[in-house]
Amino acid sequence: MTTPILPNLLIAGSAKCATSSLHKYIAQHPEIFMSKKKEPRFITSQCTRLPLNGPKDHLVESWYVKTYPEYCGLFTEAGEYKVIGESSADTLYFHKQTIPVIKQYLGDPKIILVLRNPVKRAFSAYQHLVRDDRESLSFEEGLKQEQKRIDDNWELIYHYRAVSRYYEPVKAFLENFSNVKVILNEDLARRPAETLKEVFTFLGVDPEFQVQNLKIKHNVSGKPRSRWLHTFLFEGHPLRDFMRPVVRFFLPHKVRENVSLKIQQSNLEPIKIDPATANLLKGEFREEVLKLQDILKKDLSRWLD
Repeated sequence: MTTPILPNLLIAGSAKCATSSLHKYIAQHPEIFMSKKKEPRFITSQCTRLPLNGPKDHLVESWYVKTYPEYCGLFTEAGEYKVIGESSADTLYFHKQTIPVIKQYLGDPKIILVLRNPVKRAFSAYQHLVRDDRESLSFEEGLKQEQKRIDDNWELIYHYRAVSRYYEPVKAFLENFSNVKVILNEDLARRPAETLKEVFTFLGVDPEFQVQNLKIKHNVSGKPRSRWLHTFLFEGHPLRDFMRPVVRFFLPHKVRENVSLKIQQSNLEPIKIDPATANLLKGEFREEVLKLQDILKKDLSRWLD
């Protein structure tokens, strides 16, 4: 039997912090293989309660990679690459369960964690659910229902406050793995080329490689101006399924992806958070942010402004 090819890199979280964009960006590097399936969630599927019970959670769970042979199958084409990776943004949040599973299957891989202003991350998660027609409550009501939803085993995207509490999970990853890099969503957005150069240096690949299409953001959130258009492009539709073979014949994958993402971004209207709610959450996260700042030796004061 041949030894399976497995990742030596995990983008382990956090959700709604630009892990999708980072995955797409570094996958362009000729020395890096990132699984074509983003968010396989194999690690968490081995140690968390299933099934998930929130609205449309069954659709999310349907793309989990739950078996070891299927997980190995994601990397069969990666043998010639220096870095082999996957991105599952729930891995950080479920750190108590996932760290032993990572050690069991992957040993001591390199880990990248992407963190974001915790208030903005929580509200982005809310907008994500509104986008996909999975949240019917206001953000404030969703916050009130959060603990009940956690108890009822709804998907982590509904854990608005909890996922934004980074200190304990980040500390656990730093203590359990020897190569952990933490980057800030804000740095990736404001100085993407420099941040990616740091990432490539961390991964031991050519740091001068220039990533293309850095202005394209992946998995953005907001309220669709046209629900029909969003459903047609991203949630499956009989007409789309009928047209897909024709479109694939005439347009390369990258062109199709870029066009669909641009349409998505123009169709999404940002929702504004109530300033009083933002201030309330900022106060709740303050101690977490200060403790995180200490262990990372990074200035996070802008998260508290």
